[in-house]
Amino acid sequence: MSDFLFSTRQRPPGELQSALARYLSHVSVSIEERHGAWGSLAVARAHHDPADVLVEEDGWLSVLVGEPVVHGEGEPSARSRVGERRRAVHRLLKSEPRWAWERSIDSGFAALAIDTAGGGMVLTDIASFVPVFVARVADAELVIGTHVDAVARAAGRGRDIDPVSAADLAINLTCTFPHTLYPGVEQFPPGTARRFRSDGSWDEAHAYWRPVERSAYRTVDEAAETLRAAVVGDVRAACEGAGEVGLLLSGGEDARAVLGAVPPDVQVRAFVYADWQNREVKVAQAVARAYGATCTFGPREPDHYVTGLEPVARMIGSHNNFMDVHGWGFHERLGIRDLPVVLGGLSSDSFLKAEHAPATASDVDRFELPNAEVIRPELREAVIERRLRFRRWLAEFRPKTATEWEKLWPFTQRKHSANVHGNRRLFAAHEVYHAVAVVTLAASVPQEWKYNRKLFHAAMKPLFRRSWYVPHSRWRFPFFGHAANLPLSAGLRITRGVRALATGQVRARHQPWPKWRTVVRSAAAERIQRERPAWETPLRDIFVDAPGDELQAGVRQWHPLRELMLMQLAYLAERAAE
Repeated sequence: MSDFLFSTRQRPPGELQSALARYLSHVSVSIEERHGAWGSLAVARAHHDPADVLVEEDGWLSVLVGEPVVHGEGEPSARSRVGERRRAVHRLLKSEPRWAWERSIDSGFAALAIDTAGGGMVLTDIASFVPVFVARVADAELVIGTHVDAVARAAGRGRDIDPVSAADLAINLTCTFPHTLYPGVEQFPPGTARRFRSDGSWDEAHAYWRPVERSAYRTVDEAAETLRAAVVGDVRAACEGAGEVGLLLSGGEDARAVLGAVPPDVQVRAFVYADWQNREVKVAQAVARAYGATCTFGPREPDHYVTGLEPVARMIGSHNNFMDVHGWGFHERLGIRDLPVVLGGLSSDSFLKAEHAPATASDVDRFELPNAEVIRPELREAVIERRLRFRRWLAEFRPKTATEWEKLWPFTQRKHSANVHGNRRLFAAHEVYHAVAVVTLAASVPQEWKYNRKLFHAAMKPLFRRSWYVPHSRWRFPFFGHAANLPLSAGLRITRGVRALATGQVRARHQPWPKWRTVVRSAAAERIQRERPAWETPLRDIFVDAPGDELQAGVRQWHPLRELMLMQLAYLAERAAE
């Protein structure tokens, strides 16, 4: 199920439905409402969702967002058994909130249970891969939902903009937990179960999981075996009951490992996107052939991202960058949304290869902002203070690696997290590296084991065997380790260099995504910036007092993704104020 919006006070019919429809009508086949003395609930159902997205049994009503694997004695273990799985979760949600949730519901999800006699419970996954947002209205009402802008609108906060959060999003591409673009609307903590009462009050929160910094394995090989078993087990559970599944493939190695873990009796339809049939596409196609999968290439139009700005920004909201929803449009055009499950390889670099570990020892009491001179200096200082406060909180349970995990946990702190927030609303997405066993292992091994693919390669090498001869789209062979790749990568560079000279493609772009500066300087993007300058929208208060042309010149000094984020925020802020 895609999204829910709930109020502990009974609202007039159509009010919550309208708030969700404002942002999700174009990706929903229906938006249902329920009302009672317990409050009001609206639920948006996407094309790939089951017909019955609500479970009503034994005086309780429950909603499950996402399609996790459910474990438990006598309960379904397969993701494909939709009805049984939802009823199993329904029964779990009614139980004591101090349940070992990480051992029961696996991968990204958010859940809401409502006791029709009053009160209920909210539950988030271990990293908030599906985030939940909460606002208090007066003293006796809570508004809870999975779309931040819809929550703000239902709570009467949509016209308010928190200038510190707006500056934070424009500068850093994420909003420091637990804040959002809207004052009074906060992100619910990850890995948390909490009951609420009919009067809008909360019981004590049960934080059932935190990424505590500890060493749970004696050797890299021991951790690697556990990691491989976790990936293989998650893929098998996700594929169970499905004769055919989808896979978002690339020219890299993360999704290739997922492909290698797919059971042999399951057919795979792989998909790859790019501007043209470049090396990224050709490597993905070669990998698919090696594993007996089909591979469909989705060529992007020049204005693919700019055309998608408004519909994608509405769909994911203001909490993360719309640019990362690469599959917009392809979900229909390539038939991705019709598949029972679509596997992905996102976050392996982040969790398992120390992508966000500082290159050198960093000062935990110092946070550097990129160029943002057109943002008011007092707001920049407030952003730094928020970031440092969040880092200090993380350091309470990750004292040595807080500067790495501040970009990982909760998942909304990842600047590319909109990939998941978008995909889950477009098709039945399942990210393998978001499995509980993978994330908990990533939190439980030394950072040093992750460098140079040491842990990842030891775990995944058997899954690469069928494609050992297919190189990465970059300069290595995934099947081989760091030392073996030194001479191999040199030969690969020479071979590819000669081929580029022979074909006249010396300066051709072989990466999966376009140059973002080319996107932001396109005629379509510049037209949007002229028609809706951010300093003439509700974002005006974040900028220094200067003429528009000077502000525009300052913004053009930014990284292009920050410019595009500013375009997104300007659009959503105007829409919220309507």
